Formats: sequence, structure tokens, C-alpha cells
Amino acid sequence: MPPSCAALAERLGLTILPEDQSLEAGSLCLYWKEDVLSLGRAGSREYPVAVDFVRALQQRRQGPELLIKAVTGNLSVKLAVIDATAGLGRDSAILLGRGLAVTMVEQNPVVAALLENAIDRLKLQDAEAAGRLSLNSADAADYLAQHRADVVYLDPMFAASGKSALAKKDMQLFQHLLGHGDEDSRLLDAALASAEYRVVVKRALKAPPLAGREPGVAIKGKAVRFDVYPLKSLKQLNA
Repeated sequence: MPPSCAALAERLGLTILPEDQSLEAGSLCLYWKEDVLSLGRAGSREYPVAVDFVRALQQRRQGPELLIKAVTGNLSVKLAVIDATAGLGRDSAILLGRGLAVTMVEQNPVVAALLENAIDRLKLQDAEAAGRLSLNSADAADYLAQHRADVVYLDPMFAASGKSALAKKDMQLFQHLLGHGDEDSRLLDAALASAEYRVVVKRALKAPPLAGREPGVAIKGKAVRFDVYPLKSLKQLNA
């Protein structure tokens, strides 16, 4: 057993088993194979879910233009972004692929472990990109109260419509791990105090604004929209 795996199990308070047959079918468990950490269900035929920043950067997701427009205003600016509700890091990977510096914040220790493992693997393949990506396992609002960035990005996992940006399979695995409670107002207040230029919030297309606060601009797609709360003009960065 690799020392890193043993150390992770001790940190999370988990038991290491040689196989998952002893677990009740459908139980959530972490898998460690060839230095890749993943989350799945015992006895399931589906592959467990892992975070892979290397693949994400090599095979950029289609359709990230709305996110990039919301965060950068389509300007060629080098921004430092706090992704305060990182989840599986998919939007962080998009921002990273566009040359931005991204700090991920994820309060759930299991999800944070998946992200940390993915960063470790990225360091071996793309040191430059890994140097622009960091992770903090913390409560989002508490972290924002002590740190600042050019842009703060929020993607609360559960929109009012009950829909999520996660794929169905991933949602089934993570729905009880992710989510950031009912403290929308506290989270948005913290983001607005932390951001220098803007706060961007991802919402389901028909969901109300976060904490009922209307954004300055809403950039809409077919299924989601990005609510932008501008604080200063990004053009100042090019001045």
C-alpha cells in the first residue's frame, strides 16, 4: 500500500480494505488504483468517479465560452480567481485552461481529497498549469473572509429548481457530500467582500438569483446562466 494512500486513510479516518466485497452493496467507498483516487459504490458496475485535470486540459470541454465571458469579460487579462465552491473542479479546469490562476475551496474532506490527488498528478504532467492551481479545504465563507482575489466564482450545487450542473451519475454519488447549505446570503456577502472586480454565480437557467439579489448582468445559455455582480471595470487591468 503506497504511503500516500495510508496517510490519506488516516487523515480521513477511513479503513483500508483489500477489496470492497465485504461492504454492503451500494456503499460509497474510495478506491486507490495506480495512484488515482476515485469515489464509487461497492459492487457497482459503473466506473468510480475521479478528478482528472490532465485530461481536462488536454480535452477542453465544449461550450465554456459563457463561463469565460462571465469571468473575464472576454478581455485578455490575467486574473486570480477563487472558485469558492469547487466541487469536482470542472469549472476550475476551464479557467485554468485559459491561463488564469485558480484557488479552489472545497469544504468536504472527501471531495477535497479527490481534488488534491488530481493536483498531484497534474504536477507530474504540467508543472506550469499546476503552479497556477491551488486547493484549500475550508468553509467557503470563512475562507473568503480572510482572502481576496480579482474574481470570486460561485457554483452552489443545488439550484432552486432542484437541477445541478453535475452529470446524473456524478450527482447520485455526490449529492449528499456536496452542497453548501442554506447560507446563500452569507456566502454571497463574503464573495462580494473578497472580490476586487466581480463575483460570478452559476445558476440553473430558471432559478432565482442567489439570495434573491439581482445581478448587474446575466449571461444566459440553454441550461444555465452566469449572474455577474460587477464591482470594478476589468478594463482597469489593461490600463
